[in-house]
Amino acid sequence: MDGEFEENINHFNHIKRKMKKVVLMQPNYSMFGKRTWKMYPYSLGILNACIKKSFKTEIFDPNFKNLSDEEIVESLKKAQPEVVGISTNSTEYIKNVQHTTALIRRALPHTIIIEGGILPTLLIDIAMKDKNVNYWIIGEGETVFPSLLKEMDKQKPDLSQIKGIAYYENNKARINPLDNYIENLDSIPFADYGNLNLMDYANQKLKYSQGLCARRYPYAVTITSRGCPYKCIFCSGPKISGRRVRMRSAENVLKEIDDLYKKGIKEIIFLDDHFLFSRKRAIHIMKGLIKRKYNLLWKCVNLTIFLLDEEILDLMKKSGCYQITVSIESGNQQVLNNIIKKPIKLEKVPSILNMAKKKGFEIIANFVIGFPHETWEQIRDTFSFAEKINVDLVNFHIATPLPNTELMEICIKEGHLPKDANKNILIGYTRGVISTKEFSSKELQILRAFEWDRINFKSEERKKAIARIQGISMKEIEQWRKDTRHKFGVNVKS
Repeated sequence: MDGEFEENINHFNHIKRKMKKVVLMQPNYSMFGKRTWKMYPYSLGILNACIKKSFKTEIFDPNFKNLSDEEIVESLKKAQPEVVGISTNSTEYIKNVQHTTALIRRALPHTIIIEGGILPTLLIDIAMKDKNVNYWIIGEGETVFPSLLKEMDKQKPDLSQIKGIAYYENNKARINPLDNYIENLDSIPFADYGNLNLMDYANQKLKYSQGLCARRYPYAVTITSRGCPYKCIFCSGPKISGRRVRMRSAENVLKEIDDLYKKGIKEIIFLDDHFLFSRKRAIHIMKGLIKRKYNLLWKCVNLTIFLLDEEILDLMKKSGCYQITVSIESGNQQVLNNIIKKPIKLEKVPSILNMAKKKGFEIIANFVIGFPHETWEQIRDTFSFAEKINVDLVNFHIATPLPNTELMEICIKEGHLPKDANKNILIGYTRGVISTKEFSSKELQILRAFEWDRINFKSEERKKAIARIQGISMKEIEQWRKDTRHKFGVNVKS
């Protein structure tokens, strides 16, 4: 640690200030040619709601307006906060995050920078190499972040008892692991976007974003549960929010929907990993929506396919749901059972999808190809299965070894990654990095791009459905297809 960094920490810890201004921000994710969407800074809204009664707050979102470095620095200098909390939403954007912390430090040499979210939760050792940051929050920040701020506001703060933070003390890294998750999710306040104009986000059309593209505006997003019990080898979700599913009560969810409706919201997008985990709770929420007669539309970014049945589908439709997204992952049962380890029975999938289609739902299906031990023929099985099912859009993702996943462990142990793996793994999810005796990463990219095009756009009816789902025109559909073929799916809109 250099002297300037150490001085930044001491400057805050040793000077008592009665009032602190806290700026909550996220990076401009479009830096360095990255894909980005102008969606709600949901996590910042939650954190703002958690601290606004104790501290003066401001939310700063350079991503929404695609601000330049100079504009970011100018805005921070104008705000003059004592603390900047920066959120990170994916290891894909590590370069953007580090660039942003450097901008904060340039604008505010003596301001305390606190980093939270996915990066420090999954990669604390790498996160702590950023000497522009003073403190890191590991895991759920709704209780940790306020506790850290309040402790730092004391004349002689003691950080040793705060679980879920990391920092340097006498040039040595101190990591206080998070010992539990938040049990009562109803205790977390609803997102409060403070100084931001809610309607700027609520009316923003997120073209090409599929599950995040609303059908009726203004729209809002929320999360009603955390955690996932399944053991898919590629997913880092359990490392972030645990395997045990924790849920907000149906009453709490409906109260938030009431508040959003009063603000003029006409569609809700649930960002849950496991919205249907509790059948009783899901039914309660849907019956609550029906009873209210708000005429709201809603959808969830991912639904567990084997939890869908006629009763649930009927209630979904009656309560305003119009689109279903399911992650089937593979079209080969052996791959599902022995490689991915996801408890889906392929023989039951077509009938469930046919039932949903007859009830008028739009359907998006997700698949993943390119796992170690997966054969070329098994990969081909996935495309064959995807072509036969009754859905509107199929997405094919290339297996990406994320930090702290079983997939990453296998790839490292068996040598399936290139020498510059750290750089490649963090660049995104359309570029293959895994190569085996069965396939190369380049083959996967080519196959994915051309099969995606062949299967999805085989009829005018299918093209129109996809244009509606993606929020784009038929002309944009053709350009999207062309770009995907030319670039093999890398660095295009999808």
